[in-house]
Amino acid sequence: MGLINFFKKRDEIDELFEKLRSSSEEVREDAITKLENMQLGIEQGLKVLELAKNKFPPATYEWQDISARLIDICTDKPYVEYISKVESIYDELNPNAKISVLQFLATYKNEQAMIAYLKLLRKDYLNLKNLPFGNLLENPRFPQILFPGILKFTENNEIASQIYLLLLYYFNYDLVDEEVLSEYRSQIIQDILKMVDKVMNYTVKSSSFWDDDKYLELRSNAGVYFDLAGYIRDPKVTMALKRLMSVKDMRLKMFAAISLLKHGFEPAKEDVIDIAGNGEVRNWFFNSLVKMGRSEIYPEEYRNQKCFAESNMVDWLVYPTELGRVPDEIELMNIFDDEDMEYYLFRFRCCSSEYWQEKGWMAGVAGPFDKRNSPTTLAEGHTFSHFEKWESKRPEEHFESIVGNLKEYWMKLAQE
Repeated sequence: MGLINFFKKRDEIDELFEKLRSSSEEVREDAITKLENMQLGIEQGLKVLELAKNKFPPATYEWQDISARLIDICTDKPYVEYISKVESIYDELNPNAKISVLQFLATYKNEQAMIAYLKLLRKDYLNLKNLPFGNLLENPRFPQILFPGILKFTENNEIASQIYLLLLYYFNYDLVDEEVLSEYRSQIIQDILKMVDKVMNYTVKSSSFWDDDKYLELRSNAGVYFDLAGYIRDPKVTMALKRLMSVKDMRLKMFAAISLLKHGFEPAKEDVIDIAGNGEVRNWFFNSLVKMGRSEIYPEEYRNQKCFAESNMVDWLVYPTELGRVPDEIELMNIFDDEDMEYYLFRFRCCSSEYWQEKGWMAGVAGPFDKRNSPTTLAEGHTFSHFEKWESKRPEEHFESIVGNLKEYWMKLAQE
């Protein structure tokens, strides 16, 4: 019976393969969906991986690429035998499928997979726009394989900041130290110094840097470099970090201040107050100091639940799919208790943005926060805003509209 089923499964794959070559996108989508729902054994999976080498009709969207999806189908439930197979077919795959292979190898928790990842990455790193690093940020592993070899790939400026982000995570998890940088240490120092110069010399081309997409990209990358700088003990790096104490962007100033502390230098009291006073980074700053065992330098005036709740609200608002910026004004309007938890209702507005200016004051809720641990930066997942006008509802109605909907959402999610 097992042999009969094998040939039946094999014939089904052959039939689906023919449909994947159809000029009809509907037929192709039906075939790939059936493949996704099949429980592939090792031999069937190896066959599907082999099929990924073929050319298929162009897809409407890049994510519909058939070859890449065939790789994903197999590697979603992988066998160790897939590692050598994807290595053998890699050179014959299209660029999208190659990315899928690299994502698989960077996700599969296997030493052989990590060795293959580095080997294949070496072939194509100069062509990459983004670094496929699977779940290595969430689950850093095999540092002895990745470093220092992967640092060579920073020659590609497009992926340099992502490689440094990976290195930063490995530092944070105490999986690497400065010695692992080897001959790449001097290059990392130069890259940090160049990034400091870029930031210090940048002229924002809008009234607010939140409207300058080029600066926002620079800011995102610079944060990685300045955070990483804390692990690179060098006089030139220390001097560069001190230069950053004059930067107006509090996010970057915060990273520089934390790194200076790691270098053994105390930031000026006024700089500490500036950073703690900024809603976007206040909680990040406090949590970093606590982790370092240096919370005593945090200003008492910002060490309270109101300030931590405000920062939690602002941190949610700056997300690109939400307000996308720090509000120009934010005010605490009410606190609502729910047994041991409390919610903070804010109103905020953003007059510097043409898009948000017309909305005026809007309502948002941060929390809930456990009163038994107060003051705490930890919110329990209900921070949200519908961006409704403040005057459209009474405070209690805003609270019920936001928290009520979110409670229903989390209960439904828990049931699923």
